[in-house]
Amino acid sequence: MTSSQPRLTRAAIVDAAIDIADADGFAAVTMRAIADRLGVGAMSLYRHVADKDALLTAMTEAVGARFPYPHEMPGAPVPTDHRDAAAVVGHRHWRECVRIATDIDWTLYQRHPWVVLAYSSPRHSMGAASLGCLDWMMAAFAQLDVTPVRAAEMTVTLWSFVQGVALTSVAGELLRSTADAALDGDLVAVLDARETTAAELAAFPRVATLRGLGHDNGITDLRRRLDDGVELLCDGFEARAGR
Repeated sequence: MTSSQPRLTRAAIVDAAIDIADADGFAAVTMRAIADRLGVGAMSLYRHVADKDALLTAMTEAVGARFPYPHEMPGAPVPTDHRDAAAVVGHRHWRECVRIATDIDWTLYQRHPWVVLAYSSPRHSMGAASLGCLDWMMAAFAQLDVTPVRAAEMTVTLWSFVQGVALTSVAGELLRSTADAALDGDLVAVLDARETTAAELAAFPRVATLRGLGHDNGITDLRRRLDDGVELLCDGFEARAGR
């Protein structure tokens, strides 16, 4: 690295890795690719990042920090009851907090598809940014007068559902499929395009009713499917809490 080049930092390495992952998928993130992008020698990166596993952890933490939940009291202690929790979430209703979290996480996954897979591993996903989001959602669910453990379970269940629908929406991007992008995650379009025999139609009569259904429904509109499913989850959370 010449004196005219900027000083190599861990943040610069992580940002370059995120840019590569966004453009070409996480498989394209190599120390050589990062070094080439930054104009440095590959071995120089290891003074700042131990290995690719540590790099992935740093990447997910950096991306998570870009999409924070709206903490009203950063660094606040874990709430001990629903009154303390109300201050943490800015006196928002817990269902509003769920909708806010869903919007933020969905946007994150659409902008950084590789994070859908990275967040499948708690080791790579539970950095300070994610713990802050977990604490915020636990504070929201505390309005249901549930235990901290139950509030954490509700949060993880919500996250898992959002992540699952998001995976469907970005699967083509992750697989780098050569198929028509319009078919990604679209069950009806796939059924319409599939060469289905008369025998199959007879064997699966309920599935056959989906052919030609069009796109204005909760099967093909993934964001509508997400929102409907989150509402059902909230109804279940409320019922479980006995409210």
